[in-house]
Amino acid sequence: MQKKRIRWLILPLLAALLVGAAGAADETEQVLLAGDHAVYTPVAVEPIEINGIPTLTKTYEMPPDFDPAALKEEPFSQGGYWYRYDRMDKSIQYKTDTKDAEDMVTIDAPSADLATVIDRFPVTKTYAKDGFIGDLTLDLQSIKVEATGYKTVTDSHPHSVTKSYTLPYNDRSLVPEAVQADGLSLPRTGLTWTEAANVSDSDVPNSWTATAVYSKTTYTSRQVATGYQARAVYRGQIAKTSVDHVTYTVTYVGSKIPVMPFLDPDVTLSQIVIVCAAGVLLLVFLIVRYILWHTARVYVYNEERRIHDVVSRQFVRVRTPKIRLSALQGHAETEYTVILRRKLAKRLVGRDIAIETGGEAQHHVVESFVGSDYAFGVRI
Repeated sequence: MQKKRIRWLILPLLAALLVGAAGAADETEQVLLAGDHAVYTPVAVEPIEINGIPTLTKTYEMPPDFDPAALKEEPFSQGGYWYRYDRMDKSIQYKTDTKDAEDMVTIDAPSADLATVIDRFPVTKTYAKDGFIGDLTLDLQSIKVEATGYKTVTDSHPHSVTKSYTLPYNDRSLVPEAVQADGLSLPRTGLTWTEAANVSDSDVPNSWTATAVYSKTTYTSRQVATGYQARAVYRGQIAKTSVDHVTYTVTYVGSKIPVMPFLDPDVTLSQIVIVCAAGVLLLVFLIVRYILWHTARVYVYNEERRIHDVVSRQFVRVRTPKIRLSALQGHAETEYTVILRRKLAKRLVGRDIAIETGGEAQHHVVESFVGSDYAFGVRI
């Protein structure tokens, strides 16, 4: 009865695997299941033949920081060929961005005269910032000279005039004390006398010539620059070259997929091997699981260690349940604990388990229970 149940479980699973393998042969691209790496769409797929060997190339355009290892695919089938990874070629594609830029340059100038400044500015200068670089040209119209500071300077302006007077006497009161000149009133600052002709037969001068000097100094203040700076603007176009994207060309080498003559051409030998291997693994898994579910564990209490030790594991048939304790000779213990797994115990509820002790036969009827496992004791 148990063999029939296992057979009816395995046959549908094998059929489902065969149908899935036959359908996979129709796919032209690799199918990724949940948990596999992401699929990247190539910009070009080209099947070619090199020296008689079928080759498939897939071209991708990816960002600069992309990890190309993700593009490598596991072996896949397409167009009747089984393709395996061969190599990957990389090509970097660059782009250039341009923009207008300007830069102001300030230098010390000897004077406010542009002629003394213009030669101090080079015609071009190199500009580099944020990855952009280029040569800027001097804008002559932008050159400006400005004073960096001022100081006050006082200038003196002397005013002087000399006047001559012919007088009958050399009397100072006859010479004016001040005169008007240059719009100013100039005071007399010097006076000299010269005799004229004498009176006949006498030592007394007939007249006198007075020479008077009138002078005065005025002062004015003015602001004088203490230094000069010249500024000029350089203008031009700068450019930055960076990686636009990376082109990866992945090459796969193919081989013809052998076809079984008695099967549908779409079902290949490799697919049949995979299905058969999967079926065998499934069968082994089910058998092992069935045995584990129907295995009872027998424990005895270890006084020295104060724990229960497993002394036996026994396969229990559902149709004729039986526990063999007679095989456990040599143990001083007379009380055993038998534990049944939940699935087995559920199927044995109400059933009588025969217990072989090597002496008087015993029995135990499995009762309804709640929990994961079912346990009962046996005393010999």
